[in-house]
Amino acid sequence: SVLTSRWLGFPILILVLLAVFQCTFTLGAYPQEWIEAGVNALCGWLKDILAPGWFTDMLTDGIVQGVGSVLAFLPNIVIMFFFLSLLEDSGYMARAAFLMDKIMHLVGLHGRSFIPMLIGFGCNVPAIMAARQIENPRDRTLTMLMIPFMSCSARLPVYLLFVSAFFADFKALVMIGLYATGIILSILFAFIMKQTKWFRMRDEDYVSVLPPFRKPTWRNTGNHIWERVSDYLQKISTVILAASVIVWALEYFPADKTSKGANPEESYLAMIGKAVSPVMEPLGFDWKMNVSLLTGLPAKEAIVSTMGILYHTDSNEYEDRNLATVLREDQIFTPATSWAFMLFVLLYFPCVATISTLRKEIGGGWAAFTVVNSLVLAWVMAFLANTFIGFLIQ
Repeated sequence: SVLTSRWLGFPILILVLLAVFQCTFTLGAYPQEWIEAGVNALCGWLKDILAPGWFTDMLTDGIVQGVGSVLAFLPNIVIMFFFLSLLEDSGYMARAAFLMDKIMHLVGLHGRSFIPMLIGFGCNVPAIMAARQIENPRDRTLTMLMIPFMSCSARLPVYLLFVSAFFADFKALVMIGLYATGIILSILFAFIMKQTKWFRMRDEDYVSVLPPFRKPTWRNTGNHIWERVSDYLQKISTVILAASVIVWALEYFPADKTSKGANPEESYLAMIGKAVSPVMEPLGFDWKMNVSLLTGLPAKEAIVSTMGILYHTDSNEYEDRNLATVLREDQIFTPATSWAFMLFVLLYFPCVATISTLRKEIGGGWAAFTVVNSLVLAWVMAFLANTFIGFLIQ
C-alpha cells in the first residue's frame, strides 16, 4: 500500500535509486583510489626496472594503463550490484515494475515488458532473451527493440569516469538522469513505433501478481554479484586486453613519425579518428574521443581502456594523477561535451553480442534497424546536449 502508492510510489523509487548511486560513488571511491594508485605505482616501477623500448612502452602505457583504467571501477560495480541484488531479491523490483505498468499502458504495452527492461540494466543480451515470455509477437518484438536503450553495466565505467571528473557535486543526480533518459527515450520510441503498421493494435489487459516480500540471502546476493564481476573480469582479460594492445600499437606506429608514441597526432590511430571528425565535430568531439567510441563497438568498457591509453600521463607523472584528473585538465572537455559524450555512449550502437542476439530473435532487418536508429538518435541527442548546455554555460 505504500511502495506501490499512486502518490508515494515514485518518490520512494527515486529516493531509493539516488541512495544506491550515492553509495556507489561514496563507498567505491576509496578502493578505486587504491587501485588507481597501484596501477600508477606499477607503471612507474616497470619503467624503472625495464630497459627503454617499445616492449616497455606497450606493457606500461598499453596493457597496464589500459586494463588498469577499467579495473579501477570494479569496486563501484560490486557495490552497485550488491544493492540492486538486495532490491531484486527482497521483491521491491517487482513493485517498481508494477509502478511502471500504467506508464507502459500509455504506449500500448504493460508491466510484463518492463521486467526485461530491468534486466537490461545488467546486460542487454539476457534481457532480450527474457522478453521471450511475452506471448504477443508484436509486443515481444517491440520490447526487444526497447531494451538497447537501457544502460547496461558495460556503460557504467564510462559514466563513473565522466561523472567523477566533471560532475563531482551532483554524482547521484547525474547518474539517475542518465538512466532515466534511457527509459524515457525507450517509452517515446515505443509510442512512435505503436503508430506504425508493424505494431498498431489494441493493448491487452494485464494482471500483475506481486511476489511476497522476503529476506535476501547472502548466497543469492553473492551469486548475483559474482555473475556480474566474473563477466566484467572476463571482458578485461580478453576483449579489453586485446583492444588495449591494438590501440597502443596504432598510437605508437609509425614510430618514426610519432617519435615512438610521444607525438600521437601523427599515428595511425589519429588518422582513423580524424577520418570521422567531419561527422563528429558538431558534437564537440576530438579524434581521441572518436577513436574511443569506435573501440567501444565490441564492448563499451573498451572506451575507458582506450582513454586510459590516449590520455595517459608521462612516465615521470604516474604518481598522484588518475584518468579523471587528466580528462579534467584537457581543454577539449567541458560539461557540455561531457554530457554529449555520455549521451552518445548511452544511445549509440549496442555491443556486437546484443545485435547478434536481436538478429537471432527477431531477424536481421530489425537488428540493422537498431544499428541505424541508435547511431542517428545518439548523434542528434549529443548534438542537442552540446549545443544547448554550451549555450547555457556561456
